[in-house]
Parts: sequence; C-alpha cells; structure tokens
Amino acid sequence: MNVKKMLSSVALVAGVLTLGSPLFAHHGDAAYDLSKPVELKNAVVTGYDWMNPHSLIKVDFKNDKGVMQHWVVEIGSVPSMTLLGWSRTTMKPGDVIDLFIWATKNGTTVGRINKLVLADGTVLKDRDSSTPTRYGGDDGGGGGR
Repeated sequence: MNVKKMLSSVALVAGVLTLGSPLFAHHGDAAYDLSKPVELKNAVVTGYDWMNPHSLIKVDFKNDKGVMQHWVVEIGSVPSMTLLGWSRTTMKPGDVIDLFIWATKNGTTVGRINKLVLADGTVLKDRDSSTPTRYGGDDGGGGGR
C-alpha cells in the first residue's frame, strides 16, 4: 500500500470516527432541575410509549390554579425498567397516577421520572433501592397516595 492510500485511509477513518461520535453519546440530566422534585398528583395517563432508548409517559395534570397541563415524562430503557418491575402493561390511557419528576429547567412541561405511584399504591422508581440516587439527598419524597 502506498503512502498516499494509507494517509487517505487514516483520514477517512478519523473523519468517520469524528462525525459518528455523537451517535454514541448519551445525554445526561443537565436539562433537569434536580434541586426540587415536582409532584403531579392525580395525573391522568394519555399515553405510554414503551420503547428504547427511553420510554415515555404522557399525562394531563391540573396545576394548583386549575390549568390543564400536558406533560411528557421520560423513563429509562425497556431493559432497565423491566428489571425494576415496569412493563408495557404498567399503565394505560385513563389511569390516574401520582408522578414525582425532575422538571426541565426551561419551564416546559417535560420531566424525568423519579418515581410513580399507581392507583393501587404500587410504587415504581427509576432505580432499585440499592442504587444511590443520582440526584443527591431525598429521592423525591412523597411516599404513597
């Protein structure tokens, strides 16, 4: 192989690796306000998308002023949430749930799950009890209903 072909090959590989690296990146929690959990009590499920890389819970929630808000809440991947007791049948549209989330810093009605309480009192979290919270301190409090 001549030097010109070798340099071209090296440049091609370097370019692919450089341009492709965002495909392997993963976002963190920088978009969320981790200083205070938000409670969405008696939220009504409007959609539950069980998918990778993150499943989504969509709910309607009336805030303390009586204004209806439409929230989208991200949970973990299907494999990780399955290990924690979640499934594609955990909830369905019309179910009333309590959510404890970390809302976005920019004020949109989007959040990251901390925990969820189903109508029957079942509590589901985004981590098991042996894994320390990544948010520091309290896990979002709230207990059951």
